[in-house]
Amino acid sequence: MARRKTRTSGPSGESLRIARTIVYYEACLDSEVPHAMARELWAHDMTTPFAAGEHVSVEAARLLEARARREAAQP
Repeated sequence: MARRKTRTSGPSGESLRIARTIVYYEACLDSEVPHAMARELWAHDMTTPFAAGEHVSVEAARLLEARARREAAQP
């Protein structure tokens, strides 16, 4: 019998990757995002959660990841 994904298990890895990519593009279209931050986000592997770095603050990474998770959870 095939196992079904339960709603409590959260969004799939693929939907999170897509949501992170969308959030990345939306963030980079924002004129307030510095070029250095956009470049660092571009180098990010979208299969892993956003993380702080040299040009990405902890708060910015947390907000981007939270936004991506909200996007991925939408039906």
